[in-house]
Amino acid sequence: MKKILLILLVSLFLLNINAEGRQTLGPDLIIDSLTMNPFPVEPENNFDLTINIRNSNTRRTIYDLRFNIQESFPFTVEGGDKIKRLTSLAPNEQTLLTFRIKTDKNAIRGENELKLEFQEGGGVKYISSPINVDVKGTAIDLSIVSLVTNPSVITPGIEVEAVLTLKNAVPVLMKNIDINFDLSASDNPFTPIKSTTKRSITSLNKGDSKDLKFNLAVDAKAEPGVYKIPLKIDYEDEFGNEYSVDTLTGLKISTKPELKYSIETSEVYSSGSSGLVTIKIVNLGLADVKFLSLRLIESDDYDIISIPEIYLGNLESDDYETADFRIYASTRKDDLPLKVLVTYKDSFNEEYSVEETINMPLYSGYELSKFGLKTNGGVGFLTYVVLAIFAYLFVREWRKVRNVPKALKITVMHFLIFIKRAIKAMKIKNLKRVIEEIKKFFKEP
Repeated sequence: MKKILLILLVSLFLLNINAEGRQTLGPDLIIDSLTMNPFPVEPENNFDLTINIRNSNTRRTIYDLRFNIQESFPFTVEGGDKIKRLTSLAPNEQTLLTFRIKTDKNAIRGENELKLEFQEGGGVKYISSPINVDVKGTAIDLSIVSLVTNPSVITPGIEVEAVLTLKNAVPVLMKNIDINFDLSASDNPFTPIKSTTKRSITSLNKGDSKDLKFNLAVDAKAEPGVYKIPLKIDYEDEFGNEYSVDTLTGLKISTKPELKYSIETSEVYSSGSSGLVTIKIVNLGLADVKFLSLRLIESDDYDIISIPEIYLGNLESDDYETADFRIYASTRKDDLPLKVLVTYKDSFNEEYSVEETINMPLYSGYELSKFGLKTNGGVGFLTYVVLAIFAYLFVREWRKVRNVPKALKITVMHFLIFIKRAIKAMKIKNLKRVIEEIKKFFKEP
């Protein structure tokens, strides 16, 4: 049986070049998709390779970009414009690069490789992973035009409709077309529902297309990634010649990271106090987070005493990390709003930058005592000692004179003499506190 390799047009879910996921080019560029026209690629013929490039960095514009195809057998770049130049590429901006490529007449049938080279200004040169190009001889072929899904973004736990479009691009009738969308792999998170994964087409005239629909359920525990799905097509031409195609397609499962922020511990309880605050970040989503960084934003409500930014690295699903900051609370509000800037990337290198506000409660002096967060300490004890001494002196003088006003006057004089002697025996740093306690004592009724 004559076997023909079938080349897939790149669609929304064929974003990858190597069937493993979208390819990165340098630190910020992503090759989202590519197309080849015409296809299949044949020896001694030209084809246009169009590459969709995107700046995945959400904050940095890339300047003075240069792209070129590394020439290697059996491919050479045609035309005088072999190097594509861009003045700049803004954050999340996309651009299309088209190269006219000639295939050598002695090209070996099967898989051949191309590589894209990128340089920013006079900096480091980055080379893509191999771009696989199937070279074929003249053959009767069915074309896979696209593979799209509804909804377009596949997330765990949903039902999705995948639509595979076939086209008869040759001038003969195709018939008895059997298609098998193979989901039998043990690690495949897709399960057919409402129907099987096999479809049949009685015939397909020259230039006609046909949409084949597959209803799939996605495993709720599926991890984000691009999943390879074997696709087999058996068919005949109008002359009775039989053909069989075995190839791979791919469906991408993605989910946004879900991070939760909270105050784990704090030494800052009231306005005018300082201490260590620990912020906790929990990954509640199914996707892992990479290059996680947390920065405490300056505010009129607090002063940052420690380093304002902490790099936390990778954060797996159902895990957490903590970051410690030392601050001084200057606000008199009931809550201290801590403003943080969180930056990270998901498993597809999509960059996220999120500002969050975490409210931390502040307490009054009464509440601090009530909740046991702060006690009166030595000052309260000193008050009791002073009162006890004064009471003792007053009772002693009253027993002598049996006159309350006179006893009180003598007691005050003796008490002040006692305090004067006590102050001399104490360190200077405690003087102010003692005097304040004495003033407070005599002001009280």
